[in-house]
Amino acid sequence: MRAVALAIAALVELAWVPGGRADRREASVHAQLVGGVLTTGDVDAGAATARAPLAGLAVRASYATRDRYQYDVALALLRGGAAVFPDHTFTPPGRPAVTGPYRAGNLLTRLDAGLTFRLGVRWIPTARLAAGVQLRRTDAAQVEAEAGTFVARDPRLTVDLVGTVALGLDHRVNRRLIVGVAAGGSLAVPTGGTTAHSLEVTVHGAYYWYPRW
Repeated sequence: MRAVALAIAALVELAWVPGGRADRREASVHAQLVGGVLTTGDVDAGAATARAPLAGLAVRASYATRDRYQYDVALALLRGGAAVFPDHTFTPPGRPAVTGPYRAGNLLTRLDAGLTFRLGVRWIPTARLAAGVQLRRTDAAQVEAEAGTFVARDPRLTVDLVGTVALGLDHRVNRRLIVGVAAGGSLAVPTGGTTAHSLEVTVHGAYYWYPRW
């Protein structure tokens, strides 16, 4: 219990600044670097899933109507590396059937909107919840067979409903600039494909101002 009390006290000390202002009526624009792991299924892999590295960029805009939370919208462009799936037999048009393990990467374009809760002024613990849509392009399937590597299936395009969550810590460098890190993930509910989810770490810089409207 003493350790928990000390942790809470440390968090309060980091978050509190005498006479400081929180972010009511502040707007912001964030530039984000994203890295992590993407886990996906595939229509030709049955129940199998595979993991691949994930990296990309995102931009986020926000506006706060209260000191403790802000509304925001984010657009992310993410690239998932080649995920490797078990043996499958493909029959490309006009070519003999080919069997073997295959690989396919993914390109994700995600648009979501939600709330970010902000619990401080100088050092700022954050929690973000958002939902939106995701356009997922799965690359052409590359089959590894004894005779070599073959393109066995054309690229596919699907649309997902997606939810995201992240916990982070920001630092207010000055009145205008905030930098921070966050860790979280996403869960995609496909409308015509297979499921996908990610674990993500984000590093960002943000510019804050008070709009005159």
